[in-house]
Amino acid sequence: MRPELEEIKLLEALLGGQLQEEQEQELEIQLLWDQALQQKVALQQVAYQAIQEAGRKQLRQELQSIHRRLFS
Repeated sequence: MRPELEEIKLLEALLGGQLQEEQEQELEIQLLWDQALQQKVALQQVAYQAIQEAGRKQLRQELQSIHRRLFS
């Protein structure tokens, strides 16, 4: 797998709490001095938040549609 994809996979595992304790500690240490990696983690968090918000918005719209069909 390409190094960029491996890094994304690692960051996803970190944010998802899926790393083993040793891996998480190593990555946390790396994050202390690697500003570029800090930015990547921050961007990944923003992306997750945007995806969650989009999912909530879609669910809200679907529920409103169901409500209108049932009660209108």
